[in-house]
Amino acid sequence: MIIQDKTKLQGTARDAAGPGWQSLRLLVRSDGMGFSMTETKVLPGAVLKLEYKHHIEACYCIGGRATVVEVATGARHEITSGMLYAPDLHDRHEVHVPKDGGALRLICVFSPALEGNEVHGPDGSYAAAAQG
Repeated sequence: MIIQDKTKLQGTARDAAGPGWQSLRLLVRSDGMGFSMTETKVLPGAVLKLEYKHHIEACYCIGGRATVVEVATGARHEITSGMLYAPDLHDRHEVHVPKDGGALRLICVFSPALEGNEVHGPDGSYAAAAQG
């Protein structure tokens, strides 16, 4: 049984951040579940340009609002609490959080699992998972 208390993870290597976002990695590869789970905040006014080349991701919104834009098609999706988005084909996408509101709050699942301390590279992706 794995039990995590997020207050004990804050300030550790599992507490990752980058320009416009903060992500607490609740489950990581070393936990042995085969996927990872994060509690992520995208800050007001942030625009994240993402393309997970080595992972698939599902994001469930638990607070705030954002527009997710599919780069290839320009399709725009308004995301609010209770909605899920999943770039299942490694889709290039952008997450736009309005300045006039709170942070977008997400629970995200990644496969393969994250190590826990990843930050986005220049292309918006995380590095490929280590083998072994």
